[in-house]
Amino acid sequence: MFEVEYVGGISLLKRLFCLLVVVLLYGQTALGDTHPTLEAADLEFGEYLSSSCTSCHLISGEESNIPSIVGWDMEGFIHVLEAYRNKELENEVMQNIALSLDDEEILALAAYFFTIGRDEETE
Repeated sequence: MFEVEYVGGISLLKRLFCLLVVVLLYGQTALGDTHPTLEAADLEFGEYLSSSCTSCHLISGEESNIPSIVGWDMEGFIHVLEAYRNKELENEVMQNIALSLDDEEILALAAYFFTIGRDEETE
């Protein structure tokens, strides 16, 4: 058999399942029906804003008790932050952070973390 890792009383498998459900259920973003693109995002702004994320989510991409966000698909990143913003995902810290971000900031962060993940893959 396999061991189930528990983080904060919730299994990692259950957390991943919830994340997948959120990404699949929320096909539209706050950006409307358009798909987010790197061209529409301000990468420098995303890098500037990223310090509030990387104080918990490691920029190295390593995971501890907090998942990595480096290299995340932009749409998935946006969907998850919107789910926190709408309190559809439970985590008070992430809900407060998501509520403090506007759509432009979320897009900039999504593009920045997607891009730095791609940069590491090409090295």
